[in-house]
Amino acid sequence: MNRIIYGLITCILAGLAWSGSAPASDGDPTLRLAHTTLQITTFYNGTTLKASGTLPADADVLLHVIGAKKDVALKVKGKVAGLLWMNKTDVELENTPAVYMVYTPEKVGKDLLLAQLEGDAGALARDVAMLGIGYKALVKDIDIKPESADKKFVFGEYVKLMEKAGVYGVYNGAVEYGPIKDGRKSFAVTLNIPPKMNAGKYLVEAISVKDGKPVGRASEEITIELSGLPKIIASLSYEHSLLFGIMAVAIAVATGLLIGVLFKGGGGAH
Repeated sequence: MNRIIYGLITCILAGLAWSGSAPASDGDPTLRLAHTTLQITTFYNGTTLKASGTLPADADVLLHVIGAKKDVALKVKGKVAGLLWMNKTDVELENTPAVYMVYTPEKVGKDLLLAQLEGDAGALARDVAMLGIGYKALVKDIDIKPESADKKFVFGEYVKLMEKAGVYGVYNGAVEYGPIKDGRKSFAVTLNIPPKMNAGKYLVEAISVKDGKPVGRASEEITIELSGLPKIIASLSYEHSLLFGIMAVAIAVATGLLIGVLFKGGGGAH
């Protein structure tokens, strides 16, 4: 009797779980990363990461990589009395992602994200803006202080700075489609992981778009962690700051003495 009751309860619970689950949308893309954990080792100089998946054959896919948000303080330079370049204004950008990259399946015009700030960059650009992707969408979520600051100029200069560091970017035509099978097609893209992309967690999201509207999303998380010597150094600096400081001074003194000996040995009397 107990076995029968237990079996009935199990069936009822399974039925409730099944009935309460939302069926997966046909428009949802799938997303797979070749690795979800990357390690920063001694000679690390950035890397790349393969991402792939599938989506409906009649849709497009956009991918973006986003880092944790933070507040950034900047100094705006300008000419004083029309002669000297000096720091004129302190500005702060609040709620700014440390990393922001977008990957598209086709070229949509001159710098998709910046083009959104200036005007229309084509049909796919409109789709991107509607999805909340791109610099035009991003700048709406960023508070720039003081209020008197030229928000468009400050954000544009900040984007240029981050693009130079490699942590912001738009990669038009980076997504490649594969053959269609059973109403779906595959896609593949190589994500850039620059050396200035610090240890931490990052979101990779794939968004399928059809007729200018989002029809599905899929996401994965990348974890970048320190390993080997970089991990030891970081541990010393945070957990044993006094010892780390003493070691840094000792290494600097030893290096100076070594350089002095080498130069002295090479510059002796003839």
